[in-house]
Amino acid sequence: MQKRKLSTLDVPSVGMGTWQTFDVRSETEIAMRQKIITACLEEGVTFLDSSPMYGESESVLGRTIADKSGSFQLATKVWCQGRATGKRQITQSFQRLWTDYVDVFQIHNLLDWKTHLPVLEQLKAEGKIGLIGITHYATTFYPEMIQMMKSGRFDTVQVPYNVLERTCEAEILPLAEELGIGVIVMQPLGVGKLVTGLKSRPDLSPLQSHGIETWAQALLAWILADPRVSVIIPATSKPERIRENAAVGSLPALPDELRVYIESETRRCL
Repeated sequence: MQKRKLSTLDVPSVGMGTWQTFDVRSETEIAMRQKIITACLEEGVTFLDSSPMYGESESVLGRTIADKSGSFQLATKVWCQGRATGKRQITQSFQRLWTDYVDVFQIHNLLDWKTHLPVLEQLKAEGKIGLIGITHYATTFYPEMIQMMKSGRFDTVQVPYNVLERTCEAEILPLAEELGIGVIVMQPLGVGKLVTGLKSRPDLSPLQSHGIETWAQALLAWILADPRVSVIIPATSKPERIRENAAVGSLPALPDELRVYIESETRRCL
């Protein structure tokens, strides 16, 4: 697995998100998540992203990595209004993740960020968190996000980026590169729609000599061809998908012509 810089942190190019997929309760479902975590560890997918917004995801993640937490880099978020509520939620995240250190603590969807930022800065000064980040799924919030990035108070930014959602290429990615801000990519598969929502089967033959065996791998490789991306965080509920995703992290960067091909093939198959 290739490593990249997320601000000052070395991370694998392929990580894992937990939205929906780790929001489970039954012992059978949790046992399957344990298999996913085992696959992550075996394949070097050691950057794991969660949030209190994701239901039981933090708790399930904490439980499944409890005996191996030092092998992973954890990212989570604060997502609420108010200083007191935010401090309680942050404390709860540490407890749910069974850890006393979080590598990346983000302000989810910029919610009440002016209130939460000083709290996170104090925790960073105390050595309890490594990096402070911001996230948003909606591109309409990019102007505000850009001003926040320029403040010099944030280390990472998390945004959607995939073959059809390229808004961040205009300003977010260039600014992140200029300022040394790490980029976490959410929705690399368009919340699965770029794989399961196609109306016809993509032709992989031009990509096979590059080591790409599945369409999901093609879409992930398309993103990682952009060196400004630090880590992508596809989510999955199947251990075998971890191995499939991780394989992309060991491939050389896609040449421009294959990147163009993947984009055109996506549009053809929709």
